Amino acid sequence: MRGRRFIWALIAAAVLVAGCAIEPNLHVRRAIKVIVKVLWKAEVYPDGVKPTGVTMYLFRDGVFHQRQITPNVDSCAVHLEPGKYKLYLISQSPEEFGGMEFSNMNDFDSAKVSLLETKSRWYTKSTGEVLSANPEMMVAGVSDEFEISGEMIEKMLEDLKNDNSKGESEVVRYYTVRVPVNPVPVVSQYWVSVYSENADLLRSVRATTTGMARSFYLTQDKTGDDECVQIITDWKLTIDDPISRVGHLDGMVTTFGFPRGELPSPARDASLNITTLLSDNSTTDSYVFMVGNGITLEKPPEGYRHLYRLVLGSVDAPVMHPPDVRPVDERGDFSATLEDWEEGEIKEVNM
Repeated sequence: MRGRRFIWALIAAAVLVAGCAIEPNLHVRRAIKVIVKVLWKAEVYPDGVKPTGVTMYLFRDGVFHQRQITPNVDSCAVHLEPGKYKLYLISQSPEEFGGMEFSNMNDFDSAKVSLLETKSRWYTKSTGEVLSANPEMMVAGVSDEFEISGEMIEKMLEDLKNDNSKGESEVVRYYTVRVPVNPVPVVSQYWVSVYSENADLLRSVRATTTGMARSFYLTQDKTGDDECVQIITDWKLTIDDPISRVGHLDGMVTTFGFPRGELPSPARDASLNITTLLSDNSTTDSYVFMVGNGITLEKPPEGYRHLYRLVLGSVDAPVMHPPDVRPVDERGDFSATLEDWEEGEIKEVNM
């Protein structure tokens, strides 16, 4: 009887090799572990820091198969039955991102991350506008299709046969399938520089930028169609010419970029909205810069997808002209805090 069972097992293996859809017995399928080798670049996060974990989404024969979360970012052992597979991965897990939401993750072509809507006490949205949170750092990678074949099952049966002959009752076999995945940054950086006269009187600043992408398709390597407004929160002031009192503000914000996979172009009608509080602690100075034709694409810093660069004005031709007010004290300290100021006069400037 044992000899007959062994013969039938060999016949089943031969049928699998021939391409039949019959799957191996349950105890054989449980014994197959595939080590997926995920190859990371050190610069996937700024400063060459790797994520502390990844989440893989595996699809078998075009259908979602399983989700695998692991703290090991270099390789992972997964249980895969015979079939053709492809996978995509993201850094961390969807539950760890506070300002973003994930949708259609079990649909390979439609998996998407979107920015959550946020609120501001000082920004008044226009009809149809969405004010979004700024994206957190993350990477995504997509594999080519790979196959777990009947030949692997045949070898598994042969190994089991050999081990059983040695009296070993339970064996788990590991097959290493190298699946190259090159995770790339999803998040870009937008760097804005704005030149101002009377720059020593700038006390605080708040700013928003319109026409930004709200979503990113994780397997298509492009942004979605939906747009949003983002708040630029990271500002610093540099005095370029103390004699003429001209300086510039530098603002940074993380972003998915522009919607529909667009790159900077004169056809874009994005705006940069800036309001500064002056050092008398009461006067505000506001501008709306139309910047669609002023944004350029430059080499990104380590860990970012793109660098969008915008420079408004120069030392010789500043674009902001705050009034020459009298400071309430002589410190003139600059702060990038966002406060509830009274609205000042808004000046629209075409750039």
